[in-house]
Amino acid sequence: MAKKTKKSAENITAQTAVPAVETTPATSTPKLIVAQRKFNRWYVYFKGVAPKDNVGCGCKTAKSAMRYMHLLRARYGATISQNIYERLQFEAAREA
Repeated sequence: MAKKTKKSAENITAQTAVPAVETTPATSTPKLIVAQRKFNRWYVYFKGVAPKDNVGCGCKTAKSAMRYMHLLRARYGATISQNIYERLQFEAAREA
């Protein structure tokens, strides 16, 4: 005679069978990457994103800020603000 499984055991197996990965696509609007100079550092961040969801960095030089912008663009598919990028190029040339 086969042993009958308990209802709680059936519920546990049903819960573990559900995939935990979200298959919804990321936001369709690309984020804008900007930089701002504060306290002798370049802060690179997404414009219009809540601080808890934002991934930002304080870079020492304009050249490192440009590299971090390219990293964010490759990683998240964001766009770089053209005005800010040209300003960073000018500052990087001035620092060199």
